[in-house]
Amino acid sequence: MRKTTLMLMTASVLALSACKQDSKNTDAGSGTDRPATTGMLGAAADKAKAKAAVAAIPQPDATKALSSYPEIDSGMQIMFLYVAASQLPPDFIKLAETYSSEYRETNDSFRKNDLMQAIRPQLEEKIAIAKSMPYGWMEIDDSDNLDAYDFERKGFPIDEFESERYRYINDAYQYKLSWANHGQVAFAPVPDKAIARQLEAMRTNYSDKPKLKIFFFAQSADLNEQKVNAIVTRVQITDKSGRVLAEYGPDGSVRVETGDDAKSACDTGDATACDAAQAAADAAAM
Repeated sequence: MRKTTLMLMTASVLALSACKQDSKNTDAGSGTDRPATTGMLGAAADKAKAKAAVAAIPQPDATKALSSYPEIDSGMQIMFLYVAASQLPPDFIKLAETYSSEYRETNDSFRKNDLMQAIRPQLEEKIAIAKSMPYGWMEIDDSDNLDAYDFERKGFPIDEFESERYRYINDAYQYKLSWANHGQVAFAPVPDKAIARQLEAMRTNYSDKPKLKIFFFAQSADLNEQKVNAIVTRVQITDKSGRVLAEYGPDGSVRVETGDDAKSACDTGDATACDAAQAAADAAAM
């Protein structure tokens, strides 16, 4: 009898011990056993998470007029766009060293403090402007903006967007702009043959190279490289006077020539440009 009792007690202890171990395995955290979602449900959940992550990233306003984009011609502007896009508390000492040569060069602690009191409100104002207007345009006048005309695709490869690269301006060279969607704008469709012929002639003429006017939205910041990840919203190809010869967007849409455009081209006295613009306007009207 004594032996039987001991055996029953031992069995009871082992059973309790096993139940406790199972409880750790199944009740950890939430108190229930939740198997990982797999198969079609898991794929759907991952897709939903990815979609939500993309939706959380700021996107450009497609209805925003290009005329409202400010010109970016200073590295300081890129710096403020970077700070605004980073969504981090500004490092005012670091910003002041870039913004003010006097602040950067003085070793007088009291003078630095006095300068900071004057500079900080200016920095805060410019950051606020960058947050409210995360748009801009930049002119690129490199000699190799356009590659040779592609007869099959009817347009020009754009060297600026062929690979991931960045732009900076010397007054604040440590802050950069990078074209996040460069692949979407790496080819400029120019369906009008007269305009294409004119651009090809300009491309091979060193004194009359076409320029790029790049409109963009400052979407996010690369904190490791002090770089603005910019979404290109529109690209214009212009002559050296700034007259728009071709225009396109990331979706492949192109600019439609109008009679006013033809008149403007003819007013310049350039017969070739006048003929090309008039031909484009006539084609659009048909």
